[in-house]
Amino acid sequence: MAILEVKNLTHTYGGSSPFINDAVKNVSFCVEKGEIIGIIGHTGSGKSTLVQHLNGLLKPTEGEILFENTDIWENPKEIRKIRSKIGLVFQYPEYQLFEETVFADIAFGPKNMGLKDEELTACVNEICEIVGVKKEYLQKSPFDLSGGEKRRVAIAGVMAMKPQVIVFDEPTAGLDPKGREDVMQIIKDYRAATNATVIIISHSMEDMALLADKILVLSKGEVYKFGKVEEVFASAEELRKIGLNVPIVTRVFYELKKQGLDVKTDIFTVDSAAQYLKTLKEGKENA
Repeated sequence: MAILEVKNLTHTYGGSSPFINDAVKNVSFCVEKGEIIGIIGHTGSGKSTLVQHLNGLLKPTEGEILFENTDIWENPKEIRKIRSKIGLVFQYPEYQLFEETVFADIAFGPKNMGLKDEELTACVNEICEIVGVKKEYLQKSPFDLSGGEKRRVAIAGVMAMKPQVIVFDEPTAGLDPKGREDVMQIIKDYRAATNATVIIISHSMEDMALLADKILVLSKGEVYKFGKVEEVFASAEELRKIGLNVPIVTRVFYELKKQGLDVKTDIFTVDSAAQYLKTLKEGKENA
């Protein structure tokens, strides 16, 4: 069942000025409940413009955004309710921290939704458990935390509202490998705990291979390809033509294939590569 549907979405910047520009053009796709959708595309392909439509931060020039089969702009006065159901985590979300304590920052959204006292505290504690924010941090200033911990708190603040769909715009931007791994695990844990639908913009093909169920490829504001991870990354040459690539481990297997080795090329993660090579080795030893 589709929880979110984008239908013929076009967004034009510049109006009737000489600088008119269609940032996204006639974009259509469906997102099923509980899926993780990765969005990839070169710089300027329309990724951020697209996701800002999903919870009503931008209004379409043409087309519709349907949430549970209802146009989110059907009643403009209710758009704030949509934003509690479809959460958006911007790039570098730690820059949006503003409360005096970590608890107050995480509690801000749920409090505005009407949660109070024990219910509010329980909500904050629950999301801290999922995200990995330590209880001893709750009464500290968020500005006293490390960069990675600040990002955890900022993400927790959106997750605490328990949106049915949560959208991440480059959630691992600027992080070291350990930080990237931690954020990816947070997203996995949150989806496992809530069955929320997740949409992620990322430049990292490795992250998409590890996390996504399907990938939407944008090029020049239009849908270039949309499908399961293995379907999209199987089109390595096509992706290269629009300035994209496949995961590094996949490229290795493509090169091995070019060198005449009889190997699969639908390998997208290091773990799957290790398992495949182990199988090949065992097959030769048993031959």
